[in-house]
Amino acid sequence: MKIDLKGKVAVVTGASKGIGLAISQALLEHGVTVAAVSRTSEDLQKITHQQNEQFPGKMFAFPASLEREEECIRVISEIGNCFGQIDILINCAGVSQHSFMDLEQLHREEFERILHTNLNSVLYCTRQTIPYMKQQNQGFILNILSTAAFQSSGGGIAYSASKYAARAVTEGLIEQYKGTGIRVTSISPGPVNTNIWSHKTQPVSEERKKKMLRPEDIAQIAMFLLQLDDNVHIGNITVEPWFIPPKK
Repeated sequence: MKIDLKGKVAVVTGASKGIGLAISQALLEHGVTVAAVSRTSEDLQKITHQQNEQFPGKMFAFPASLEREEECIRVISEIGNCFGQIDILINCAGVSQHSFMDLEQLHREEFERILHTNLNSVLYCTRQTIPYMKQQNQGFILNILSTAAFQSSGGGIAYSASKYAARAVTEGLIEQYKGTGIRVTSISPGPVNTNIWSHKTQPVSEERKKKMLRPEDIAQIAMFLLQLDDNVHIGNITVEPWFIPPKK
């Protein structure tokens, strides 16, 4: 039997664009109140206003830079105080490398930018959210990882390291909370057509981007996971585009 999500409160990080926005929209369609978190305050406010035109009073903006522990503590506390509950946490905030590079070209600042966003935000937002879920003896934590969390490439060491680490956090949480009312899982997508490709030093062709997964594809999988009977657990779903040939 599908779980009814209506009336639940979800925190979605990276909610102003891409996968985070698509999941936020899907949650709103299922009657969920969305606490949308993003560091791009202007975009977040605009998106929140647009969504509330269709779903009045259901989406709330909480700007925060989640690579910093203190910001994770602040924003989750604000959300908890605002709603008195947090039922769902979608850890979707993430950044990628601007380009593939050999390890000797990797500067500390670039590595820390990637690691702090892709790992620290997952670790600290989850840590701050779990007490709310424990109070209710129920909750769902969904981490958006990557196929890079399972297979590293020579030029993408920093990104893969951050996603491998976030995967370790996810798997540890699954073991810690197995058998309780708090479920933990992840989605690991291959290339998704989001604005992340606009930050690359080498442009990606529109033809290739059209063959990638869409943010809505990931949102659809997220809704499937969130509505599963509470006795069912799927540890991870790996999803890749069908029409992009594998790298040799």
